[in-house]
Amino acid sequence: MTACASQYDPYSHAAMSDPHELYRALRAEGAPHFLPKYNAWAFTLFDDVKAASLKEKCLDFSHGQTPGQLLLNEFIPHTFATMNGPAHKAWRGIIAGDFTPDAVAAQVPRYRALARELWEPLRKQGRMDAYRDLANRFFCINAGYKLGLPRDDSEHMRSLIDDMLHRNPNQVGGNSERNQSAGGALMAYLHEFVGRLRADPARAEGFTKAYLEAEIDGHRLTDEELVWYLFSLLVLGSETTPMVIAATFYHLGQNPAQKAAVLSDNGLLRRAFFEAARYRQPTNMLARRAREDFEVGGQAIRAGQNLLFIYASANRDAKRFSDPDQFNCLREDGDPNMTFGIGSHFCLGKFVAIEAGIAILEEVFRDITDFEVNYDRCENSYGEHLSGFVSVPLSFTLKA
Repeated sequence: MTACASQYDPYSHAAMSDPHELYRALRAEGAPHFLPKYNAWAFTLFDDVKAASLKEKCLDFSHGQTPGQLLLNEFIPHTFATMNGPAHKAWRGIIAGDFTPDAVAAQVPRYRALARELWEPLRKQGRMDAYRDLANRFFCINAGYKLGLPRDDSEHMRSLIDDMLHRNPNQVGGNSERNQSAGGALMAYLHEFVGRLRADPARAEGFTKAYLEAEIDGHRLTDEELVWYLFSLLVLGSETTPMVIAATFYHLGQNPAQKAAVLSDNGLLRRAFFEAARYRQPTNMLARRAREDFEVGGQAIRAGQNLLFIYASANRDAKRFSDPDQFNCLREDGDPNMTFGIGSHFCLGKFVAIEAGIAILEEVFRDITDFEVNYDRCENSYGEHLSGFVSVPLSFTLKA
């Protein structure tokens, strides 16, 4: 057993800063890896992540989905994301119709209009931060719009979420003063927002209205439950796709031939987006708990043990992808991958992420002839759950 594989801990500095060397070592061992400290199994191979994900009757989602919730006993919001079976399907189903391919296609003109609005002042400057100035703003505004939040408030809420997710070097869990202060401010805002809507339900819009009015098996959401739905939808609607867009610019900039191909044929942007998602998978891992015994990869999983589905590792499995540690937007084996998960809890916003993300890229690439990334100023996220760029400054040349 290699040293780094035997010492794998999702909260080590190496794992939270750049885990891919660790993941290569873990994949080289083949089987799922047991972490006694956490009573957890880490799945790093593509086939093992897929097989475990499809053991849905053996999985318990009610103990959370982030590593902190399963491994550190952090608070678990009670939403459809932390429900099993019929309850999950019913409460997710309240808004699922808005995420179908047809429903998302109908929203593309709005995506393009918002992308153009945000891009227009940036294009005049000749430079931007692909994450902070464009992609992150787009998705927090869009997430807030779907909840009926005021636009300025949506951007402020996202900044609080970023502070909640921030990790200092070697920090284990979301327990810093910065995390707690941001979390308190965000919860206070959402409680006030829900209170206003309870007093005047006619003001509710979008998904907020849907959940405010929902009743399933005689249950209507309490104020606390509604707050957690709004929190979860705001987070999930804005946290990962901006990292993929930033990675698209970053890695195309590192590969001049691929960049030239995409600049000359914007039809390749879809493939570049998918490759950036595979190569720099933003959802590093999600966690589950076994509720029945089962077997994966020759290992016996016992009820009550924690499970780490490490998507960022599965997306670089050499048994599934050729030259997996190379960014290649022209590859023929890039899809399907584990970017959006698999099984009943797959990413609800998959088609929004794809179509909105590509719309943003197309709005930019239709106007430019070249771009240069300032690699010295790029910043990568640090943490156990997400992994991706949170700053990619670049300059660009506009078409005449």
